[in-house]
Amino acid sequence: MSGRFVMKALPRAVWGAVCVLALGTARAQAVVEPAAAAASAPVEAPAAPAPAPAASSPSLPRVEITGRSQRAPTSRSVMTGDELRTVPGTAGDTMKALQALPGVAVADDSSSAPAVRGSRPDDNLYYVDFLPVGYLFHMGGLTSTMHSELVRQFDLYSAAFGPEYGDAIGAVLDVTLRNPRTDRLGGVLNVSLFGADALIEGPINEKQSFYFAVKRSYLDLVLNTVEDDDSGVIVTVPRYWDYQGKYIWNLNEDHRLSFHATGAADKLDFRVPGGSTLGTQDPVLAGDSAIGTSYGTQAVVWDADFGPRLRNKLAVGSTLDRNTSSVGTALRATSRAYTTFLREQLKFKLAPRHDTTLGGSVESIKLRYDIDAQNARCTEFEPDCDYTSAPRQQGRDTLRARFGNAYASHRWQATDAWAVSVGAHHTRDGYLGRRYTEPRIGLEWQATPATTYTAAWGRHNQFPAGEQVIAGFGNTGLWHLRATHSVLGVQQKLAKGWSWKLEAYQKKFSDFVVADPTVNYINGGSGRSRGAELLIKKDPAAGGRLSGWFALSLSKARRQNDVTGREFPFAFDQPVIAHLVAQYRMSERWMFGAKWSYHTGSPYTPILRGEQDPADGRYRPVYGELNSDRLSPYHRLDLRADWKLSPSFSFYGELINAYARKNPSGYSYNADYSQRKLVTQLPLFPSFGVNIRF
Repeated sequence: MSGRFVMKALPRAVWGAVCVLALGTARAQAVVEPAAAAASAPVEAPAAPAPAPAASSPSLPRVEITGRSQRAPTSRSVMTGDELRTVPGTAGDTMKALQALPGVAVADDSSSAPAVRGSRPDDNLYYVDFLPVGYLFHMGGLTSTMHSELVRQFDLYSAAFGPEYGDAIGAVLDVTLRNPRTDRLGGVLNVSLFGADALIEGPINEKQSFYFAVKRSYLDLVLNTVEDDDSGVIVTVPRYWDYQGKYIWNLNEDHRLSFHATGAADKLDFRVPGGSTLGTQDPVLAGDSAIGTSYGTQAVVWDADFGPRLRNKLAVGSTLDRNTSSVGTALRATSRAYTTFLREQLKFKLAPRHDTTLGGSVESIKLRYDIDAQNARCTEFEPDCDYTSAPRQQGRDTLRARFGNAYASHRWQATDAWAVSVGAHHTRDGYLGRRYTEPRIGLEWQATPATTYTAAWGRHNQFPAGEQVIAGFGNTGLWHLRATHSVLGVQQKLAKGWSWKLEAYQKKFSDFVVADPTVNYINGGSGRSRGAELLIKKDPAAGGRLSGWFALSLSKARRQNDVTGREFPFAFDQPVIAHLVAQYRMSERWMFGAKWSYHTGSPYTPILRGEQDPADGRYRPVYGELNSDRLSPYHRLDLRADWKLSPSFSFYGELINAYARKNPSGYSYNADYSQRKLVTQLPLFPSFGVNIRF
C-alpha cells in the first residue's frame, strides 16, 4: 500500500515557497491549490497531488520485479546518463531532465513529479537497479535522490509496459546505475548553489569493487526562515540528504553478487500564524508544523549466467519507511512500514526464435501507525475540501499483509521482419483480498532495416492510496484502480545519429476512488486520455558537435465522477507540450546548451466568491465547475555553459528562465475571497556548480 494521510493544502503551499526560496528569491511565494487536492486554501490553481515527500500516511510500499522488456521499445524513451547530466535548467541533476521527455507533464516549477499520458504522478512505478526506492525526488521535486554521476541509463515506459513490470496504471521509470570503477580508488565532489554531494569508488581486489555516494542540502546552514506575504506561512529552510552504496563481488565469470544500500530523508518545519490569511480561512492549520519522511533499503542481488540459453536474477532485501507529520491542530501522524521481499527473474531460450521470461515476487509487510486527524477525504473529484469542518478521527494499529505477483512473457520472432510478444501478469493482494490476472500483447514489424512499426496493448491495475484503505479512515472493501493501454508507433533511424519516433496512444481508466459520506471512499471514478507524440533526436554518441532532441505531445485527458455523471479536464491536462533541447560541443573544453519548453496552461477550479459560514463566522470559498478554467500558456528558456578546465576540474553555469517569463502558477486570495492576486513561478535566476574528480 502507498499513499498519504496529510493535510494536502498546506504542504503544497510550503513546497511552492521552498522552491522559490531555493532558487534565490528574497521573498517566498506560497502556492496553495484549492482544487481537488486543496479546496480550503487561499489559492486558485491547478489541482495536483501533494508531493510525495510530504507523505505522512501509513505506507506499505509496492515492490515489483524489474527487467528490460524483450519487445521493441513501444512507448519507451531511453536516455543515457551522459545525455541527461548536461541538460540546461536541471543544475546537473540527471533525473530532472525527464521533464523534457515526450508525454510528461508537471504541475509547475516547484515539482519534478511526472504525470505521464493522462495519469497522476502517484500512478507511476520507480525502480533503481532491480530494486524499489521509497521516493525519487526530494521536497516534491527540488532535486532527485539519485547521485547523477552514477546514472548510466534512464528508461521511461509511458504506456502498455510489459508484464515484467507490475501494479501501476501510469508509467514505469526504470533507472540503471553503473558499476564501480575497477582500475583505482577515486571519487567525485560536486558543489552547487543548493547542496553538495560526494562519491568514492574503486576496487577492493581483482574480483570485488564498491562505490558509496552521499548528498546533502546546506541552505539551512545559511538561511533560517522566510515568510510569505500572501498566506502568512513562515517556513524554516528544509533539509534533505540521501545515499547510495553498491558492493560487487564477481564470484566467477558467470556468477556475481551485488550488495545494495540506498536511502533518503527530508525534514521541513513551518508555522501558520492564527491571524494569517491561511490561518483565518482554515483555522485548524494554524500553529507550528513539522513533516519528516525517510526510507532505507538493503538488498543482495545474485546474477547467474548458466550459458547462452539460461540466465537468472534473484534479489532478497528489506525496506524501512518512516513518516511523521504534525500540521497545526489538524494532524498528528506517525508510521513505520517494514518490508521484506524476495524476487526472481528467469530468462531462457527454448529455440533460436523463442525467448521466454518467468518471474515474480513475494513480500511481507508490517505497518505500525498512529493517526489523529481531521479526515477531510480529499480526492481529485471534489473541489471543496475543508479541514476545519471535517470530522476528527483517531486510529492506532499494527497491520500485517502479504503480497505477491507472478508473470510470464514470451517473444516469438516469427520471421526476420515480424515478431509477437505475449504475456500475463498476476497480482495477489493479501490486504484487500483481491486477485488480478492481466494480459499484455506486443507486435513488431521491421519494414526496412531502419524502420520499425510497433503496437502494444495491456491491462493494468494499481493498489489504492494508503489513507483510502485504512480501517476507520478509509474503506477496506475498495477494488484496485484499473486501466487499459493501447499504443501504435513507428520509428526510423536516419544517417549521422538522427532518428524520429511517432506514437499514438489511448488510456482508459476505471475504479478511481471518490469520497463517500457513508463508507469514506468508494470506487466511483473513471477517465480517459488519448494523444500523439513525436520525438526527433540527434544521438551524441554518433559524433558531431550538435546533439539534442525535439519532443511534441498533443493530447486530451478527462476525468468523470461516475456517481454524479460530471466530466471535467484532468488536473494535468496540457493539450500541447513541446520541448527543444540543443547542445553544441564547441571544443573538448567548452559545451553550450539551451532548452525551450512550452505547454498549454493547466486547468484550475475558479473561486467565484466567498460566503460566510454561520457556524464559525469564517468565509468559505464558492467554487465554479471543477477544472473549468485555464491558466495562460507556460514557456521558458534555460541556457547552460559547461567548461572543463582539466580532467579533474569542471564548471557549469546556468541561466534559468532566461527571458524572465512570468509563468502563472495560480491565484492567491485574501481572507474573504473578494480579491485575488496572480502567483508566478520561477523568475530569471542564475545557477552554477563545480565538479572535482580525483
